[in-house]
Amino acid sequence: MSIYGILIAGGQGKRLWPLSRLLRPKPVLAVQKNQSLIQQTLTRLKTVVDPGNIFIVTNEEVFAPVYESVQEVPLGNFLAEPLGRNTAAAIGLACIHIMERDDDALAIVSPADHYIGDNEQFSALLHKAADVCRKTDTVVVFGVKPTSASTNYGYIAKGDPLDETGAFKVARFTEKPQQQAAEQFVAEGYLWNAGIFVFRISTMLQAFRQHMPELASALENIRKSFTGPYERKTMKEEYAALQDISIDKGVIEKLDTVSVLEMNVPWADLGSFEQIANVMTQKDENGNQRMGSGIDVDSTDTIIVGDDNFVVTANVHGLIIVVSDGRILVAAKGSDEKIARAVTLMHEHGFKEHI
Repeated sequence: MSIYGILIAGGQGKRLWPLSRLLRPKPVLAVQKNQSLIQQTLTRLKTVVDPGNIFIVTNEEVFAPVYESVQEVPLGNFLAEPLGRNTAAAIGLACIHIMERDDDALAIVSPADHYIGDNEQFSALLHKAADVCRKTDTVVVFGVKPTSASTNYGYIAKGDPLDETGAFKVARFTEKPQQQAAEQFVAEGYLWNAGIFVFRISTMLQAFRQHMPELASALENIRKSFTGPYERKTMKEEYAALQDISIDKGVIEKLDTVSVLEMNVPWADLGSFEQIANVMTQKDENGNQRMGSGIDVDSTDTIIVGDDNFVVTANVHGLIIVVSDGRILVAAKGSDEKIARAVTLMHEHGFKEHI
């Protein structure tokens, strides 16, 4: 049974503007070491999966920079969605392409923009997850032991042990909770949902047919158009009508056959400047976190990302300050969604050269 990889690399990373832009989307950012996030993800995945069996799902807007950043994956394995329709559609698209090659395949799904601090342990966990999937035919999800009562992640409650595999049945999924519930979940031993899955392709396609029949029908129409003159046209038409929904909410949370493996390695979903700063830097004596050169005078609890710029702060508190490629962001901490909203407004007001 062959193992395939599915990397999800479609995000522009609006909450990371201006560090992340259409010409430099989040997956190609080199926020640590000398490799981009997608290159780091690919390095981890190649310990288990041959590069020829790795599919990268991106979208038309960011296809060029994503493709240019990853040379060892064949061009035919890059799948460019015409519209962003969340992870259910993205993973489904990859599944039908893999099914055309191998009707008895396993797939490892991973976002292309996560931080993982121990590649060796993570590789061993991927092998273990594949073994659990083969033996039990469950969808194996990865859970991370929380380091805080974060409201930024979904939570997983472990159920009974799954034989002697080291995995547990999933008793319950919970979407991003309110603070009080998050604190209760941490106290009760819940895990963060890392958004990494392992499953049989045939099992997932059957789950789509059962729980998301509209998506299953669209995927079948797209599959029938493969290599034909109307393949791109068919995909655009089918995608336009698809529901924008995650694979967690659309399928996985509805299945009875889901197991969880605990991922005891340093992990973070780098979806905000605060998350990047926590991975990249240590706080100084005043709680500031800086990436790049500069000076702070009587400033506290502030994140400064200077890129190649020298940034000085004086008597500011609780801010995020980012200077990148001639664009400047000044925001209060906790303004992730408002930063994303600003990027949407740039679209609406015609400031496309800054996006």
